[in-house]
Amino acid sequence: MSKTVCVIGAGIGGLLAGALLAKEGYQVTVLEKATRVGGSAGSYVRNKRIFPAGATIAFGLEEQGLLDMLFTELDLNVPFVLLDHPMDVVMEDRQISLYCNKKAWEEELARVFPERQRDVIAFWNKLEQISEAVYGVTATGVSLPIQRVYDLGKLPSHAVTHPGSMLRLARHATRTVEDLLRTYKLDRYEPLRQFIDAQLLDAAQTDCTEAALLPSSLALTIYRRGSFYVEKGMSQLSERLAERIVELGGEVITASPVTELLYQEKKWHVTSRKKTEAYDVVVNNAGVSFGPRTSHSESKEFAWGAFRIDALLSDTFWQQELEGKPLPFAIQIVPDKDQTVLHSNGHGPVYVTFQPAYDRRNERVENEIMMTCSIHTYAELWEELSKEEYKEKKDIVAQAMLAEIQKVLPVEDYVLYLEAGSPETYKKYIGKSEVGGFPLTVKNAILKPKSVRSSLPQLYIVGEQSFPGPGTLSSALSGSHVARAVMKTWPLK
Repeated sequence: MSKTVCVIGAGIGGLLAGALLAKEGYQVTVLEKATRVGGSAGSYVRNKRIFPAGATIAFGLEEQGLLDMLFTELDLNVPFVLLDHPMDVVMEDRQISLYCNKKAWEEELARVFPERQRDVIAFWNKLEQISEAVYGVTATGVSLPIQRVYDLGKLPSHAVTHPGSMLRLARHATRTVEDLLRTYKLDRYEPLRQFIDAQLLDAAQTDCTEAALLPSSLALTIYRRGSFYVEKGMSQLSERLAERIVELGGEVITASPVTELLYQEKKWHVTSRKKTEAYDVVVNNAGVSFGPRTSHSESKEFAWGAFRIDALLSDTFWQQELEGKPLPFAIQIVPDKDQTVLHSNGHGPVYVTFQPAYDRRNERVENEIMMTCSIHTYAELWEELSKEEYKEKKDIVAQAMLAEIQKVLPVEDYVLYLEAGSPETYKKYIGKSEVGGFPLTVKNAILKPKSVRSSLPQLYIVGEQSFPGPGTLSSALSGSHVARAVMKTWPLK
């Protein structure tokens, strides 16, 4: 009889683990608290429109990319578009466009940082070289911390064929991004630091002073490998994975929060709103604890959320340009230093995206554009406010964010609908108020990384908690690591 697996939480990491295990004959049940799958890579309905819950850009979908290989293994095909010009970063005194093309990117670096262009390009070339080595190791499927032989994946053979690359990684293992900046005497060059920090605070939950160089090099250069807009939004990846689990004989049950998790007689007894059952294996993708040692989220390092604005704009907004260029998919805006409202209630840049609008039936809405805006915040700032205090605070932060966006683009002239939400809104729609992973420090990423294994028998932890790195791709990779740990073998062909 095949083993039974319960995945708690239908984020992309749990769904990928569930799909890989279902493909190998495991009986998989996914229990999701929300009414839609995907978690931070999912969606929710507001004003009869579908808005992304969090992630908006996909990485790893290039041919033979990390996510492409996993989807190929599962016989999945999801339409997507390569973003040649995915994002602009707007800083205090300059603006930089991110490009997929390496030549265009180097020309942009030279244009934006003319005072130190030679050093900046040399720094970035070194960053790309380190990133290439990190990517090669990541592609082997090695799972940190290494606790079993199969956690090595294909690393031993990679080390034999790429000894120079492995030596470089060993040399940089405990360095931060600031250490590399210092090598090129760029650590006090404020414009470059501001740009890098805007990227790192979004992808690594920390700045260049603390960010581990190895994984951060991949987060900072991944746009050159390819960034992608998934047709109808990132939630399509999650929904397709859920469908694949069902096609392979499993089940995905939404609106069914887990209320109890108990280990008895070598079985995990899981109680949820719609199903109570005993399972051989439990995979916790919920991002919350069900008792001691069931989640890494018990650590206070796992502690940030998001404040966001969902809006619909008239499609005539597409005619806008940014410094004479067509609008990118996303804009990161570094708030002015005097913007005390945002600096006291949030941290990191204001992140804005512009996408086609779809209704709740996933049909394109003509004459509308969807705009999402978000900034990092601390969930505890919003938890114990009275209804009046909450509304007042929410309005003040939303207006401050809109003021920053309005300095760059005249969005207010095109607004058809607009509504703000705090971490409490996330809790309502996706079941948790904290939506980020651990800061990508040397300790968290290199010295003491979080394992996909818990110390409890046959209980695994998947998602952004157990694989620090750039967002959805990292969560998906953690799903493949969990599948391998459950099967005690390397799952990819």
